[in-house]
Amino acid sequence: MPADASLVPALLAVPVGALAGLGVRRLLARLRRGAVVPPGPLELGGAGLAVASLLTAAGSVRLPAVAFAGLMLLALATVDLLHHRLPDALTGPAAAGAVVVVLGTELLAPGSGDLLTAVVCALVITGAFWLLARVAPRAMGLGDVKLMPSLALLTGYWSAGTALLGVVLGFVLGAAVAVGGVLLRRWRMGSAIAFGPWLLAGTWLVLAFPALSTAVV
Repeated sequence: MPADASLVPALLAVPVGALAGLGVRRLLARLRRGAVVPPGPLELGGAGLAVASLLTAAGSVRLPAVAFAGLMLLALATVDLLHHRLPDALTGPAAAGAVVVVLGTELLAPGSGDLLTAVVCALVITGAFWLLARVAPRAMGLGDVKLMPSLALLTGYWSAGTALLGVVLGFVLGAAVAVGGVLLRRWRMGSAIAFGPWLLAGTWLVLAFPALSTAVV
């Protein structure tokens, strides 16, 4: 496809993503445990994620999963970064949405992934996060535990290695940000740091760039 033709869908994704960001901003403002965000950042973030999702997954059966992971990243990361919480009003629908995306992908492209692996990954990874939250509640919040079923379903459908890599990337990104914050004296050792955004980012990355899983796992 000519470069000019490939740019057309990406340009069309800009207003779609901006509208999604607007919808997320209004939704967060109405939630009891949401967040109030001024106009602009979420609309720009939505546009950027929409373009990135399309450029990385256009023509791929993974596109719905990549787009949904981007929407989750936009909404949930915003609340977690601002208020250090992942409200049930978002994590619950996110899990339901992940089920719809995975089932829809299987219906449209049978055999593109594995539903049983997705369910097993969701159960095992969520169980591991729950155990960590029980043992070290300061290191892992229940909001992160409730986030994991949707993330593990989306990644586990493609392979157990993809699900594992998404979690590992989340930890690596979170650790890198924490170290950077300490070095820049923005935080101190022991400061509470939102972990959900990096788990969400790791999930989006492994879905958008499947070569990561084959190269690393």
